[in-house]
Amino acid sequence: MDYKELLRKSIHFLGLSYIPAYDIMGRKNMIIAVGAIVIFAIFIEILRHRYDILPEFLLRSYERKSIGAYIYFGIATFVITVLLPRTSCFIGIIVGSLGDGISGILKHSFGQNKHLASLGMLTSSIFAIYLLNLLSIPAFLAVVAGVIAERVERIGRLYINDNLSVPIVSAFVYQLLETVL
Repeated sequence: MDYKELLRKSIHFLGLSYIPAYDIMGRKNMIIAVGAIVIFAIFIEILRHRYDILPEFLLRSYERKSIGAYIYFGIATFVITVLLPRTSCFIGIIVGSLGDGISGILKHSFGQNKHLASLGMLTSSIFAIYLLNLLSIPAFLAVVAGVIAERVERIGRLYINDNLSVPIVSAFVYQLLETVL
């Protein structure tokens, strides 16, 4: 077991606090709260680059030189909160926070096994969605789309950060399918 990765991903799992916060605060207040958190995170990111204020183990090597994953996740969370209804947001947050977190732990604990990581992401996301009584065909397909998005690392020379792509793809696929079906 990779305990540094487990600790790193425990921060990832804090994203799940979005779900009860949304239900308590409502959509309008959640937009304001997520916007404020993203602005604060950008401020921390600037300080991190200038003064090296975060512990090294919290960041991957490529994040130390560029933008931290929490910025991408915050932007994705803000986008889906502003543009999509509650259930779509919840699907995106579950897949992007829980599913991607479980995937990362499995991948780094078991020798970069991407198949195991994808299976963990799929099953943990579906289980959480089931527990929230949100499981449906659109939700299942949105999770599958999120798993696929997590595996797309590059399009040409462009690096695709999964902390941005997974929540957005999952939430928008869910909303599209919910609208069409």
